[in-house]
Amino acid sequence: MNNLLLQLNEQQLAAVTITDKPLRIVAGAGSGKTKVITTKIAYLIEELKMVPYKILAVTFTNKAAREMRDRVTKIIPNLTSNPHISTFHAWCSRVLREDFELVGLNKNFLIIDQGDQIAILRSLINEHFSHLPELKKYTEKKIIYRIGNWKNDLTSPLEATEECYSGIERAIATLYQKYEDYLKTINSIDFNDLQVLVFKLFNEHPEALEKWRNRYDYVMVDEFQDTNDLQFDLIKFLTRDKNNLTVVGDPDQTIYSWRGAKVDIILNFTKSFSNGVSITLNQNYRSTQKILDLANDFINNNKNREAKDIFTNNATGDLPTIKECESRNDEARYVTLKIKELIKDGYEYKDIFVLYRLNAWSQEFEKEFQNNKIPFQLIGGIRFKDRKVIKEANAFLRTLATQDEQAVERVLKSIPKVGDVTIKKLKEKANDMNVSLYDLIVNEDELHINQVSKHLTTIRNVLSNSANVYNESKNIRMTLQYMLVESGYIQKLKDTEKKEDLSYIDSLYDQLENFDKSYQPEDSNEGSIEKIVSYLQEEALLNSDADDIEAQKVTLLTVHAAKGLENKIVFVVGLNQDVFPGRLSSNSAREIEEERRTLYVAITRAEEKVYITYIKGEFSFISQSELAPSKFIKEFDQDLYQFEGKYQKSSNPFANTSHLSSIKSNQQVKTSARYEKNDVIEHMIFGDGVVIEINDQTMKVAFSSSYGIMPISISDATISKKN
Repeated sequence: MNNLLLQLNEQQLAAVTITDKPLRIVAGAGSGKTKVITTKIAYLIEELKMVPYKILAVTFTNKAAREMRDRVTKIIPNLTSNPHISTFHAWCSRVLREDFELVGLNKNFLIIDQGDQIAILRSLINEHFSHLPELKKYTEKKIIYRIGNWKNDLTSPLEATEECYSGIERAIATLYQKYEDYLKTINSIDFNDLQVLVFKLFNEHPEALEKWRNRYDYVMVDEFQDTNDLQFDLIKFLTRDKNNLTVVGDPDQTIYSWRGAKVDIILNFTKSFSNGVSITLNQNYRSTQKILDLANDFINNNKNREAKDIFTNNATGDLPTIKECESRNDEARYVTLKIKELIKDGYEYKDIFVLYRLNAWSQEFEKEFQNNKIPFQLIGGIRFKDRKVIKEANAFLRTLATQDEQAVERVLKSIPKVGDVTIKKLKEKANDMNVSLYDLIVNEDELHINQVSKHLTTIRNVLSNSANVYNESKNIRMTLQYMLVESGYIQKLKDTEKKEDLSYIDSLYDQLENFDKSYQPEDSNEGSIEKIVSYLQEEALLNSDADDIEAQKVTLLTVHAAKGLENKIVFVVGLNQDVFPGRLSSNSAREIEEERRTLYVAITRAEEKVYITYIKGEFSFISQSELAPSKFIKEFDQDLYQFEGKYQKSSNPFANTSHLSSIKSNQQVKTSARYEKNDVIEHMIFGDGVVIEINDQTMKVAFSSSYGIMPISISDATISKKN
C-alpha cells in the first residue's frame, strides 16, 4: 500500500487518506481522478480494514465502472469479496431487486430501454389519441423527455394533468397515465423509475433505508458534476450524518444539464454537508501546457465557477491552431490534409479524434475520409443491443421469462408467415376471451388460434417447449438457439441473405454463453427463470458509452461522447455561431456557460495537438443562416494560438476588425439592395412569400404554402420581387 501512496502527489494523497468527513474532490481534466478513486478503495480495504463488499462506488457509465473494477482488481488481486462498483442505474436496479414488493413491483420485473418506450408510446398514441393529430407532431423522444422530467420531479400523472394549461400538454399528461398503466401490465419499469422508486423506498420505508445505510461503510460518487437532484437525494439518504462520503467531479465539465445535471450541486457541496471539506486536483498528466493555457483562459469567461487553473510539467508542444475555412467541404479537406501530414510525421490513425457539437456535422468528413482512403469509425451509430435482429432475439427470451404482450407481439412479427393482420386478429380474440396474448397462443385450445391462422402451430409448440428446454439445460444460449431455429427465424434470415444479421446472432450466442458461465445468483433460493431476467435487466442497463473505439482508425464523435476519453491529436470542428454554441443556447447566459464548458471538455481531451476549425461565409441549413465564426473564437486570447486563414497563415485574425466590418457592410449593401424587409417575393418552387429578415447573403422568407419560414440565398435565380 505504501508504494501506491508514494506514487501520489500531495493533493492526491490527501484525497485518498481523508476518510473521517464528507469530502469533495474537484478533479481537473487529466488530473488522475480514477487513480485516486481506486487507490482510495484500496486504502479503505488495506489500511482501514473495511470489508470490500461494504464499499459502494457509483459512476455514470459502464465503461467507467468497468475500468474502476479492473484497476481495483489489479491493485488488490486476491479479495475475498468485491466492492460494489457500478453505474447509478445498475445500483438502483440492485436495490429494487431486493425490495421490489415495498414499491409495488412484482418479482422478475423488466427494465425497458428507449427503443421499447418509443414502441409503447407509438402504440398508445395510435390506440387512444388518433383524434389528436397535433400530438403526432411531437416525436416520441420529446414525449419521453417530458414524462421523464415529470418523474424526476416526482410529479404523478394526476398532478401533471392538473398543472397543464394547454390541451396538448394535458393530452401528454393523459398519455403519461396510460403509459404508466401499460408498464404495470407488463411488469416493467423505465430508467427514470429506477431512481424514482428507490427514492420512494427510502423516503417511505425507514426500515429499508436503515438496512441500506448499514449495508455500506463507505460511499464514493464519480462524475459528481453530472448528478441531478434526485440522485443527490439518494446519496444524502445513504450518507447523512455518517461522514462516509467522497464525491469526485469537475464543475467545469458539467455538460449534461439537459439530462437534469445541476452544476450548483457540486459547487454548493459544503452547504449540504456543513462539515465537508474540499481538495482540488489541478496537476494535469495528459496535455501540454500550451493546450492547458488556452483551455484555462477560455473557461475563465464563465462566471458561475470556482477558480481553478490546471497545470502540467509538460512544457513542450505547439500552440493550438485555429483555422478559418470557406465551406464545410473545405473544412473536411483541411482536416484530411492535416491527418495525412500527421501520419507522415509518425502519428497513427488511432491517435486522432475529430470532435463536433452536432452529429449532423460528421457527414462531410465521412465522405472526404472515404474518398481519401482514411480509415475511420463513427461513434454514435446503432448499438449492438438496439439492432433490430438483437431486439427480436431478446424478445424470444422476454416471452419465455415474462410473457409480456410487447415481447410476444415482437416475436410474432419476426417469424415467417405472420403479419399485422394476423396479429390484430389475435389481439382482438385475446381481448374477447379476456386472456393474455401469450395464453391465447400457448395455453388455450389450439382451435382458437387455428381460426385466426394455420401458421401459428409452430410458434405455439416452440413457446410451449422452450420452458422445458431451459429447465433441462439451464443454459440461456442453448434455449434461445432452440427457439430461433425451431420457429423458423434463422431460416428467414438465411432466405433473405441477411448475412450480417446472422453474424449478430452468433455474437449474441457468444455473449449469452459468457453470461451463462459467469452468472452468480444473488440468492441461493433463486429460481432458474431469474437467470434470464437478470440477463435481460443487465442488457437494459447497458448505455451508449463510447468504448468501442477500434485500433488504427480516426474516430469521429460528438464532444459529449468524448467525455472521459483522451487522444494525442484532437480536431474540434464546426466552431460556428448557432452551431457551437447552438442556436437554442444563444439567448441564455446559463446555457452559454454550459456550451463553453462543452468546448472546454473538447480542448482538454488533447494530449499533444489541438486544431479548431470554423467556416465563414457559406450558407447552412443547420444554422439557418450564413455561417459565421462562433462568439467563442473571439474569447480565445490571440497570444495562445496560431491562426490559419482561408488562403494564408496569420498570427492575428481579428487584428483589423473595423476594416473587416466595413468590407462586410459594403458587401451587404451591394448584395441586399434588391430586397427589403416586408417585400413580397415569388419563388419558382415554393410560391409566394414575405421577406421577414435579411442577412449578409441570405434572407428569411415566410411562404404562404406549407413550407413555412425558409432561409433563401439573396442571389437565388429562382426568386423575383412581386410588384
